[in-house]
Amino acid sequence: MRALLYVVFVTIGGLLSVAVGYLVEPKVSMTVSLTVFLALFFANFIVSWMAVVRVMNGSFKDVHGRQSPLDIEEAGEEATAARRLMPWARQSLRGKTLVEDGYH
Repeated sequence: MRALLYVVFVTIGGLLSVAVGYLVEPKVSMTVSLTVFLALFFANFIVSWMAVVRVMNGSFKDVHGRQSPLDIEEAGEEATAARRLMPWARQSLRGKTLVEDGYH
């Protein structure tokens, strides 16, 4: 999904680079137009990458995706610890139903 989104952003940025280059050419010169086009074209790759990261993750904190597995592992460890601490809760709820035992 990220690759497809990146290709879409790069394509849109490339088309905008060409359009700006064509707009600059008649007003200034062909050399300036080429320089503007190349600057925008190569900046497009970086901006597109940043846009994909922003759209997919919502922030730049976890750009490489390394924090997500750590968060999942930590949540699993917390759930395991909670299960070990409350065996009485499972035993007291075993066999009870919501209506018969007064849990309305």
